[in-house]
Amino acid sequence: MLRAIVQKPRYRLVADQIAARIRDGILPPGSKMPTDRELVDKLGVSRATVREAMIALEMMGYVETRFGAGAYVAQTLPPPSDTDGPPGYFELVEARFHIEARIAALAAQTCTPEDMTHLRACVAQMIAPDSSFEEIEAADREFHLTLARATGNSVFVSLIEDFWNARRSYPRWTRMHNQQTRENVARHFEAEHMATLRAVEARDSAEAERAMQVHCRNSGLPMLDKWHLQEGAGADPRVLDRLERWKA
Repeated sequence: MLRAIVQKPRYRLVADQIAARIRDGILPPGSKMPTDRELVDKLGVSRATVREAMIALEMMGYVETRFGAGAYVAQTLPPPSDTDGPPGYFELVEARFHIEARIAALAAQTCTPEDMTHLRACVAQMIAPDSSFEEIEAADREFHLTLARATGNSVFVSLIEDFWNARRSYPRWTRMHNQQTRENVARHFEAEHMATLRAVEARDSAEAERAMQVHCRNSGLPMLDKWHLQEGAGADPRVLDRLERWKA
């Protein structure tokens, strides 16, 4: 069966070329990326195209942005199977949506008072005025791991660990959805984690599942929507079809 030929956006051609240099070791892990001006001069494209390519590289897991220091090649590169970026990222978000929601539902029936105390401490750390992005992220991770441990099923704990390790392929969860202030992140995390915590405390499995679905969806959709906007007609139809069904 013949398929329509879709022209790759120019920024993706640039991103693919830079990704190839990174994979070949020409730009080694941890090294500072060339400046926008240097890339413009070397590649013969506009500054806007270079900036879009850098965003794509960050989403693909090849580049991380350090506030005040610029862009660097990621210390840990994505595995070959994830080099297309969005399909792998979507699968991670989709898996969290289904699996972590069920974990929350089970935890609502099995959480001990000690588990609930630890969950409250995690939320308190996330919303503390002096918490850094890194501390918020660590408390977020521990919140999800505590729910998994509360089920008494070690496989669920391993799955949550795997999810968090996979997130490292997308630098800093694209710096906590990029551009957000610490205060906005804290408010977002407080509302969604408190909704899950209240449901668990009430032993309401259905509500705990729903609250976790909302959290997992909200964690992933901003990046997926941004990717769709950038890709336009060239967006991977495999992702678009599943994304539309998932968002419904």
